[in-house]
Amino acid sequence: MSGQLTSKIKIPKSQVELINLIFAELEITFHNQFHKAFPDEETLTLAKQLWLAKLEKYQNEIVFRAIDKIIETSKYLPSLSAVLNQIKEIKLLDQNIPSSNTAYIEASSLGETNPLDFNWSHPFIYHAGAKVGWYRLKTESEFEIKKEFLEVYEEILEASEFQESLLLLPEIKEEVTKEKPLSGDLQKERLKRIKKKYL
Repeated sequence: MSGQLTSKIKIPKSQVELINLIFAELEITFHNQFHKAFPDEETLTLAKQLWLAKLEKYQNEIVFRAIDKIIETSKYLPSLSAVLNQIKEIKLLDQNIPSSNTAYIEASSLGETNPLDFNWSHPFIYHAGAKVGWYRLKTESEFEIKKEFLEVYEEILEASEFQESLLLLPEIKEEVTKEKPLSGDLQKERLKRIKKKYL
């Protein structure tokens, strides 16, 4: 089924109707695979209930776009996880949020630049880097640190639905000192605190 045809289909407001429409589209497009996956009414009903439970938190339009994209590009009946991944891709694209791999490349390319001075393509990358640790991103091998960064980034993507603060970078507070210069010991202590905070 082409995108032109599915784009003319009216997206139902009811999520139950949307699931029924999706399954009808999948049956038409992947006929043999569909009937092999859902051989009887009971299996089909259980599958619809599961899909509804997992997809109901997303807007109907995004779910429909994800199915439309899969129908256009896949030869195989999609699993629920494939649909969820496609929804995530569409959401990232719509909101100009970098993919996990792109975010890791950006976070690990910081070098000696202060994270607060870096021109981040998205605040989520900063927050993921800060949580993992800038010093670790600079010094640990990709094999050791990348998986952890990707997991943290995914957690931030999920949390961003509820925490608006993740959409902002922390404000840079300029330190204006009118006091007398710090002693050598206090300067060392302050340097340790700065390293701990930013590295």
